[in-house]
Amino acid sequence: MPIAANTITKIEKGQRDSLRLEEAIVLAHALDLPLVALLIPLEAQADIDLLPNVTIPVWEAAAWVTGEDHLGEAPPPGSARAVLGTFREHDVDVRTALISTREAHSRRVQARQALGSARYEQLARQADELDRMAHEDCARLKTVRDRMRADGLQPAPLPAALEFVDAPERPASG
Repeated sequence: MPIAANTITKIEKGQRDSLRLEEAIVLAHALDLPLVALLIPLEAQADIDLLPNVTIPVWEAAAWVTGEDHLGEAPPPGSARAVLGTFREHDVDVRTALISTREAHSRRVQARQALGSARYEQLARQADELDRMAHEDCARLKTVRDRMRADGLQPAPLPAALEFVDAPERPASG
């Protein structure tokens, strides 16, 4: 969405009282900022006047804007907050699975390089443990992705290193 140069000048000089959502999204993208940084002055002060007669800590305002559950209350199933929580859970599981699979692979490579040395056994045991953890992390990720699909949500595409998580399971050979 194009924004006229004179519009940007007015925004920068504080001569505009408001922004359209589309403008805020374009500006956040252009400035490489999260959208919440344009909505809540994160570094300016401890408290913010979110609404008339409603002053809250900046972090609580940011948490509200981003859908964080800052009070520890479980959101109602199917609510927007619950859906956001599911997507956050998925993101954590993707990152965790990426880290554990990379670490397991790295330790396995180190063990192969140490073959025949006194360190080999220790590295091989560590690689086995990391493989077990990576397997658990990937199984959890698969479960979350399956649950998301069952709930009518579309999980984000997986990084190439984890695409195997969505592969159909092969029947056991017997």
